[in-house]
Amino acid sequence: MSDPPAHVGLIPDGMRRWAQSNGTTLADSYLRGAHKVVEILGILQRHEVRTVTVYNLSRANLGRRDDELDAVYQASTRFFRDLIPAHFDPGVCGVRLHGDRSLLPPSYVEAAELAETAMRGNDFHINILAAYDAVDEMRAAHRRAATSGGDIADAFEITEVDLVIRSTPEPLLSGFLPLQSQYAQLRFLDTPLNDLQPEHIDDVIADYRHLPQLRGR
Repeated sequence: MSDPPAHVGLIPDGMRRWAQSNGTTLADSYLRGAHKVVEILGILQRHEVRTVTVYNLSRANLGRRDDELDAVYQASTRFFRDLIPAHFDPGVCGVRLHGDRSLLPPSYVEAAELAETAMRGNDFHINILAAYDAVDEMRAAHRRAATSGGDIADAFEITEVDLVIRSTPEPLLSGFLPLQSQYAQLRFLDTPLNDLQPEHIDDVIADYRHLPQLRGR
């Protein structure tokens, strides 16, 4: 049996469809989704995953309707301000926001930066991608490599991903960390994020551990 994945990518998706099919508001659906993401993070931490990168918003997502974005921002602000501090030890868990902060509302950025300041642990890392674009990430890595004289492959702030979980069956990465995910195992779930149970994540991790991780070799 293989070791558990060191780095899991999480693409929480399907909240708009879940709101429609369950007769609730976008705000309620996204807030429930924020709680579910925290639950999944806790399960992954118990499975000895060291890093989880959560895809909150791509830069392209910022073109959505204002009401949809407001629902995401409200839930995300609650996630940073209340949910993360309530469920994770700040001496164990670290939080980092990645993306173009200038494109996000000040209240969102303020909540994220408060979480970054408060959560400074090194044993369990939570990366949040918001206003993220892979080309921007590559350009930033190139600038860091040019400044330091190092290799661009070593200049990325987010490390290689072992497993990507998306909470919809569509087989798409939607621009999620394309370089870091080149050898990741991909899992697309039939159960919407807001209906996921702990055993769904347990099963995904068990499946991962039973498959050889060859990394192209």
